[in-house]
Amino acid sequence: MLRALVSLLVASSLSAATWPQDASDLKADPKAEFGTLENGLRYVILPHAEPPGRASIRLYMDVGSLMEQDDQQGMAHYLEHMAFNGSRHFKGGEMVEYFQRLGMGFGADTNAHTSFKETVYMLELPKVEPKFITEGMQLFRDYLDGMLLGEAEIDKERGIILSEKLSRDSIEYRTMIAGYKFALPESILPHRLPIGQEETIKTMKRPRFVDFYEGYYTPKRATIVAVGDFKDTAAVKAEIEKQFADARPKGTELKDPNLGKVPSGYGIIAKLHTEMEAQALTISVEIPRPAENKPDNAATRREKLIRDLADMMINQRLSKLAKAEGAPILGAESYSYEYLEFVSVNGIQAQCDPKNWQPALTLLETELRRALEHGFTDAEFEEAKATVLKSAKLRADQADSRKSRDLASGIVSVLVSKKIFTHPADDLARVSTVLAGLKKEDSHAALVKDWKGDDTQLFLGGNLKLEGDAAAQIIATFKASRAKPVSPPAKEEVATFAYTGFGAAGKVASRAEAKDLEITQAVFENNVRFNHKRTEFEKGTIRVLINFGGGKLSTPAGKPGLIAFASSTFQLGGLEKHGVDDIRRIFASRTVGSDFSIGDEAFLLSGRTTPADLEAQLQLLTAYLTAPGYRDEAARQFEKNLDPLYTQLQHTAEGVMNNDVVAFMHSGDERWGFPKKEELQKRTLAELKEWLTPALTQEYLEVSVLGDVDADTALNAVARTLGALPKRAEKKPAYEKERAVAFPKPQASKDFTFETEIPKAIATIYWPTTDMSNIQRTRRLTLLGSILDDRLRIKVREELGDTYSPACYHVANDTFTGYGYMTAMIECKPELADKLSKLVVEIGDKLAAGPISDDEFDRAMKPMIAQLEQMRRDNRYWSMNVLRCSQEHPERLDWARTFVSDFSGIKKAEIEALAKEYLGAKRAVTAGIIPQVKK
Repeated sequence: MLRALVSLLVASSLSAATWPQDASDLKADPKAEFGTLENGLRYVILPHAEPPGRASIRLYMDVGSLMEQDDQQGMAHYLEHMAFNGSRHFKGGEMVEYFQRLGMGFGADTNAHTSFKETVYMLELPKVEPKFITEGMQLFRDYLDGMLLGEAEIDKERGIILSEKLSRDSIEYRTMIAGYKFALPESILPHRLPIGQEETIKTMKRPRFVDFYEGYYTPKRATIVAVGDFKDTAAVKAEIEKQFADARPKGTELKDPNLGKVPSGYGIIAKLHTEMEAQALTISVEIPRPAENKPDNAATRREKLIRDLADMMINQRLSKLAKAEGAPILGAESYSYEYLEFVSVNGIQAQCDPKNWQPALTLLETELRRALEHGFTDAEFEEAKATVLKSAKLRADQADSRKSRDLASGIVSVLVSKKIFTHPADDLARVSTVLAGLKKEDSHAALVKDWKGDDTQLFLGGNLKLEGDAAAQIIATFKASRAKPVSPPAKEEVATFAYTGFGAAGKVASRAEAKDLEITQAVFENNVRFNHKRTEFEKGTIRVLINFGGGKLSTPAGKPGLIAFASSTFQLGGLEKHGVDDIRRIFASRTVGSDFSIGDEAFLLSGRTTPADLEAQLQLLTAYLTAPGYRDEAARQFEKNLDPLYTQLQHTAEGVMNNDVVAFMHSGDERWGFPKKEELQKRTLAELKEWLTPALTQEYLEVSVLGDVDADTALNAVARTLGALPKRAEKKPAYEKERAVAFPKPQASKDFTFETEIPKAIATIYWPTTDMSNIQRTRRLTLLGSILDDRLRIKVREELGDTYSPACYHVANDTFTGYGYMTAMIECKPELADKLSKLVVEIGDKLAAGPISDDEFDRAMKPMIAQLEQMRRDNRYWSMNVLRCSQEHPERLDWARTFVSDFSGIKKAEIEALAKEYLGAKRAVTAGIIPQVKK
């Protein structure tokens, strides 16, 4: 069960003022400069030009919730919040606004997080000019020793933190905590969760904040990470020295706590934690041991790679078993890791229907023992090795196009785990050498070594109740499984991909160039349309998108839930000659992908590949068009997941939002939301095939190829695949009737209630706008959404403290005529939902009445403008917003041409006019998501 914790909480640790590479045979990235000031503060400076003219900086403090005393639970996280509430150079309540004026948005560009043993402050600088670097480093110095910790500000923040605690509460979170207490009963970890306890959050006084702050926020625990388009790294280093060289501890430096011990000598133990609102039952079999804390070097990485290969091979088997007829599990995985330099965990876990808990536990035990006793097959080992090598090569190829923001956060993650920040090219060379010398017996031996011992923890958490002694029943089932012999794994041969020829290569009927956008468009004689743009934003990567048919517009009437059924089963159904596990193995050594989704106006098949594998990528996607499998295993998987799905839809605020509220906002149109479960169970693969076959084989199709490939190469690859297919429709039907979707009237506003144990509500407010056919209006509505969002932040979060993270934005639609809306959403206590809904409507009404101040207009505009050029350096923008269906919608090219200039030219008066038109109180529609909390 410890596996769940790692996915929800960030791990960390690093306190010594030295670098791991100083005592290792691994070398750090040669471009990175590592340094330490005389006071112990460390820094890493990495010049990196993607994106140009920007920088990402981090302050990593080696301090977190583990350092708290019993009366300080939640202090580390609370202190992170206080960093934004007044410091030496920034008055309380003005810091966010100050950085907005510099072009940095709250949350997107200025943020922070706290975990067990780390607190990280993050800034995304829109420019690398000295002024911005100085401002950023000055702020970080304030965080280190300049927080004011005003009593009034501390008290004001309590409500926000309690709201954040509420937002984290869930059945999964409660189950995770129970599993944590079971696994580590002699450690303080289960009693130091970063969010803290409600009682201490409500009562902690300023002196305890000062004690914690001065004892742990010291130079020796601080590391500055700066990654960006620095032309002069010496200047960055000088700024760090200027801002931090005179920093000194204000009091006695406090030491790391004793975390307790990892238990041993207990034999086989079991625990059932019941949460009847859980979507499924999670079963874990684990052996926690004290962490070995080996230094990061070539030998340690080799050892981990060998062990990881074993987990990958077990996971291959589990993936296939989950799809088998009568399988008792929904999914499963094998894992091994070290956490917080304290505990090492080897485990295997599965999710299942509670009625299948015994066969699911038996399956986990059996498959683990099958691997332990009989090892792995050659085919499994070759697939695992190929997958690792492929990933290492891809990271090396894309090293120069990584984003500074990702690199900065990645460096912090490496530092907190006392690892070495190595360059992907060096990693590839090392991994290639290691893999070449490995045998499957190496991974088998590593697996046996890690699972050796008599101690085993069995944890079942979820929607299961057992009468009598649950632990005894669980242990008896486990032991009964152990008593049965297991056979060796069946040997399998790797098939050859069956879909490499589609006929004579297609001929291009017409070709055009949009030279200013560097976009090529062509039409093949079979009416397949081709769009291309070469970029270097993701070096070594190509995105392929195939849009075909009518998507939601073509949904057959009278078959509610068919969209959900199709989304879950089409890809999982594989191909006629290959199941999805076969496809994974066939392409283990090649970088290809396949995703299927149903858009508003088209179906989408997509994948990401490399220049070397573009042909294979197109062959795979074309095979899904010509020979979809519609395999029974896909329908079985869908059926097994219905109970977890409907538990979520009926017993969580998020589920009600995604089902009932979404359907309400589309006036009950069955293309949105989910039908009753009994109705969804009626959907069949035959219905799916009937719906999709015309779209797959005959209807309008555009393929977009974007990334690190020239137009002719891409065009020729498409000619041999999609271009070779039978002729397709020249255009789409108008779908005029299908494009009509009604927005609910204000008088239809209502609350949606649901039963749950989690006392969390969501207040949602909507103002109908219109579609995005007028792109200038749409862009201005986007900016209006930012201004409204900021007003909500100031009033609802900062002044009232009634919620942690209010959100507001505009949604425009390019498919459904006249449909669009502004929305605001606030997580809150149930008793506050109605009050906050009315308050948000009032705030919108005041915005409609005007005026908008010059300052708030400026604070919304500058962060948005700062993001525009970054969006234009993102392949997701070009693929989804520009190239996609650009021959069906040629206006998208014009939209791209005016993207920056039009946004930059927005006037305040235009926004005020739109606010007046759309945000009046009489136009607002509210939908409260209100829990009926079980006692």
